[in-house]
Amino acid sequence: MPLKLLHTADFHLGMTFNNRPYPKDVRKQLVEARFEALARAVEIANNEKCVLLVIAGDLFHRANVAAESVVRAVDILKRFEGVTAVLPGNHDYFEPYSTLWALFRDEAFDELVLLTERKHYKLHDYGIEAVLYPAPCDSKHSAENRLGWMKELAGKSEALWHIGVAHGTVRGVSPDFAEQYFPMEESELAALKMDHWCLGHTHVCYPDLPETGREPFLYSGTPEPDGFDCRHRGTVWITELDDDGIQYSRKVETGQFRFREIEREIRSSGDFEKMHKELAEEGSKTLVKLKLCGSLPESEYRERHAFYDRLGEMLLYLEWDDSELTVEITPEVIDSKYPSGSFPHKFLRRMAEKGNPEALQAAYRLIEGVRE
Repeated sequence: MPLKLLHTADFHLGMTFNNRPYPKDVRKQLVEARFEALARAVEIANNEKCVLLVIAGDLFHRANVAAESVVRAVDILKRFEGVTAVLPGNHDYFEPYSTLWALFRDEAFDELVLLTERKHYKLHDYGIEAVLYPAPCDSKHSAENRLGWMKELAGKSEALWHIGVAHGTVRGVSPDFAEQYFPMEESELAALKMDHWCLGHTHVCYPDLPETGREPFLYSGTPEPDGFDCRHRGTVWITELDDDGIQYSRKVETGQFRFREIEREIRSSGDFEKMHKELAEEGSKTLVKLKLCGSLPESEYRERHAFYDRLGEMLLYLEWDDSELTVEITPEVIDSKYPSGSFPHKFLRRMAEKGNPEALQAAYRLIEGVRE
């Protein structure tokens, strides 16, 4: 009978979202979404008849998260009808006197396995012929991973499936330029000869495929997007391992919110309307960071804030930067802004006659910059 599991990570429960000027109600929704994502992952695991739920680190956003967040997380996990394995990540790292994990243990239930030690965890007593090999984080940063104990094993325990669970980066796959997030090598993971690797830390799903066969390792990505550098919709992996070691994994989308960064050149009010129509399809769960450039006729330029207001009412959150969006410079604009015969008037008039609008706009911005 195949082993079916749900692999997820990086919920970051307790994240406060104080890094941007979000309104209070938006911040509250984003905080709540992390817990709702955990509940959805449990629901998906139950609907898919998974027997194992693996959380590969950073269930919590920090090691001193509020007690009510811990209690709430455990209450959600109790709904899963199989066995749940939780690995401490670099944000919720384990240390012997950790109040976070002490409380977690106090609230735990029989089918909850906390992977805090560098040892194998047999699941036979739960009716699962599998062994988990964890690499728990014991600090927020480290230039060395925690796979070493696995390399020293004389042999693996008797089981149908051997599953590695680790939190950190893989060189060439996830960015870690300072090499401070428990860096691993793909060859290093392969040499340990696990039937499957569940990894956490990178917030993007890897590989970025709807489904896949045997892979050296999988990153589930965060199940709920958490910022403008997170452009996907949130995912988990459903993985099946059969008795012959054949692996099949399927990606499932789980997130509610979407963060979008948009850079757009604007030349007319029609461009605003196209953008409005495009974002109307996203709905009220979308947060947008907008950067505009280009030029508009003066009358339309003055009306741009009405567009921002309309867009803001439609979206959950909008921030915009139109510092590179300017008034379209025409002879009429030049005549209205500068006294006839003045240097700016004569200079810009000559530029306008040359028929190079980009050069004219640059000259206008330079003059206005000097005037300010």
